[in-house]
Amino acid sequence: MLATKERIGGHYEVRETALATDYVWVGGEEEVERHLLEEILHPWHATYAEWIKGARAHPELQEQMELEALQ
Repeated sequence: MLATKERIGGHYEVRETALATDYVWVGGEEEVERHLLEEILHPWHATYAEWIKGARAHPELQEQMELEALQ
């Protein structure tokens, strides 16, 4: 399988902290393999997809969190 390369003008780095996950833009040009491009430019997509999957599996938990946030 032939891996294609692509040049990008920067990417996001994922930095885990004690309270959150930060996505920090790192400027500069670099060459990446095509299949990694989406992961480098949008590292939160996989985490968001997992969160959506859990929210659909347990809609009652989402409703409970929304009600608690209103109080």
